[in-house]
Amino acid sequence: MHRATLAPVRRFVLGTAGHVDHGKTTLVRALTGIDTDRLPEEKRRGITIELGFAPWNLGAGGGGAAPLAGAKPPSEDNIEVSIIDVPGHRRLVHTMIAGAIGMEVVMLVVAADEGVMPQTREHVAACELLGIRRAVVVVTKMDRVGEELARLAGDEAVELLAGRMQAEVVLCSARTGEGLDAVRDAVRRALTALPPPAVAPRARLGVDRVFSVRGAGTVVTGTLVEGKIPLGAPLFVVGTGRAGERSAEGDVHKTSARGLHVHDRAVDLAEAPTRLALNLAGLPLEAVHRGDLVTDDPSVVPTRRIDVSLRATAPVRSGMSVSVYIGTARSSGKLDLLGEPLEDGRRLARLRLADALAVVGGDRFVLRGSDVDGPAGAVLGGGEVLDARPPQSLRKRGRAARLAVLEALFVSRDPQAVMRALSLEASPRPLSRDVLPSRFSLPAAELERAADKLGDKGELARIKRLGWVPRAALVELAVEARGLVAAHQKKNPLDRGMVLETLRARLAARAGAEAADEIIKLAASKSGSVAGEPIVVEGDVVRAPQITAASASGAVGAVGVALAALEKAQLKGLTEFAAKEASGASPKEVKAILAKLVREGHATHAGELWFFRADIDALRAKVKAHLEKHGRISIADFKDLSGLGRRQAIPLLELFDREGVTRREADDSRVRGK
Repeated sequence: MHRATLAPVRRFVLGTAGHVDHGKTTLVRALTGIDTDRLPEEKRRGITIELGFAPWNLGAGGGGAAPLAGAKPPSEDNIEVSIIDVPGHRRLVHTMIAGAIGMEVVMLVVAADEGVMPQTREHVAACELLGIRRAVVVVTKMDRVGEELARLAGDEAVELLAGRMQAEVVLCSARTGEGLDAVRDAVRRALTALPPPAVAPRARLGVDRVFSVRGAGTVVTGTLVEGKIPLGAPLFVVGTGRAGERSAEGDVHKTSARGLHVHDRAVDLAEAPTRLALNLAGLPLEAVHRGDLVTDDPSVVPTRRIDVSLRATAPVRSGMSVSVYIGTARSSGKLDLLGEPLEDGRRLARLRLADALAVVGGDRFVLRGSDVDGPAGAVLGGGEVLDARPPQSLRKRGRAARLAVLEALFVSRDPQAVMRALSLEASPRPLSRDVLPSRFSLPAAELERAADKLGDKGELARIKRLGWVPRAALVELAVEARGLVAAHQKKNPLDRGMVLETLRARLAARAGAEAADEIIKLAASKSGSVAGEPIVVEGDVVRAPQITAASASGAVGAVGVALAALEKAQLKGLTEFAAKEASGASPKEVKAILAKLVREGHATHAGELWFFRADIDALRAKVKAHLEKHGRISIADFKDLSGLGRRQAIPLLELFDREGVTRREADDSRVRGK
């Protein structure tokens, strides 16, 4: 089958909006020849229940009516439009919102004999919150009333849109055909006035229908809102997490584009914005649901919390239950307002979602009242997702750091300010470059460039290819590393130094393994920004600079003398004084020597005596054998067994009691312990 390539065609997504029974579907049929009501119930009741879709080729050239302010001259391009026809009934606003995703211009349909009605207002509010800024007001059913009343209905709609959307009004009758050419011209002007779409970092399609085709398998439809999908391209289906259906955290399925259909034509390449039917390879029908997202970006994953900028159109409060609409998905959730209202009245907020949704930074969303906190179904507001995967904690220091990030994302929108705030929030751990794609409302490439500029200024330090950390935090940890080494040397003056892996582990617990090496390198440098003396790394040991090889060698010699004295003393043991006399060390040094021998497993401490560890191990085995044979050992038995006097016997028996080898009875004899 021949496949057409859509590149030469200018493509747009146009939506309808308006009150139930104002003639949206009839208008689409009159313009395109396609009846978008496909369900038997829709035809029986005469109202739209599900989303309807129709292709519309506007051809080349333009109309003669006055253009919108700022519109470009009529284009000679072939304009191909995907029309999304939405239901107007009050109970189906959630379906309307799902259909509005990807709309660039909306045809606001107002019946001449009724004018603006409640769902007209609600649809306009939803479209505005979703970022739609251009409208064509189509006053329908003008054949039922005079032109004067029809114009009044149009004026009422323009007043509703004032300050919200740029709009042109057209009067028509879908029944008689009067004014349909004017509708076409007005739509063309509105579409060609749009700026060219920005280059997208990814392809994204929100799934609004899922079905199976014999011989082909699973097919999804939706609006390709950004990017391109070539035939055969590897893709990911990012699934929502619904309790009782799939993983509560959502699923990500790998697939590929087995087939692409745009406006009932098989194509080799689909480019946004357009409606698209996508045949997914290797996925069963039950693996995909409405609300899922198809993308070529592996960084897009389900999330259950998002940080947003919120423009409330009704009273809201922290802790209230809401319904959240993003893309073609919806979830119940809780609203947490952060900080004080901004100058324009907007709020920074966190939404905690009951279901994991596929969300990308910069997505638009709508909030409606839930069944818990009324009025149920009323539009409460909406806005933009600033951070699609924020950290969980919002307590104390974490809350202040989070507010700084969100204010940078929304208020200043300065990439350097954002990266500065993000790195401070993550500090002392590095801010991973892997978190940037798809997460924030600013493009990842802009944020990376900003981080490099901050690095040039000395504000951020790059940790290999992992990410960035504030240089001040790195310096602070380098000072801490020097302090850790100095403290170890003070406590263990006889050691050659601190084991390098021990220092690395201590630093990694604070800043991560990747940053630990950079911190040690900085602590060992002669950088004037780091207080204290540089540490010295020698093989697997790191030491303070004042610990020389000669002093370390002398310390090792004193330890060896003390160990030899313990071995010679056997079970008689050594007091601290005797160890000092044997080694020639000072009182302070001998304490460190004995502690080191115990720590390293060469000696055992019992009471005021130190013993050679191997002798104690042998004695312990004799005691266990005696208890196994006799069931009990008295102090006299122990003295006979060990050849020791009471001075050594009592502390050793107490040692075995503590170890659980023996258990003391009322008469001071011992039985077997645990």
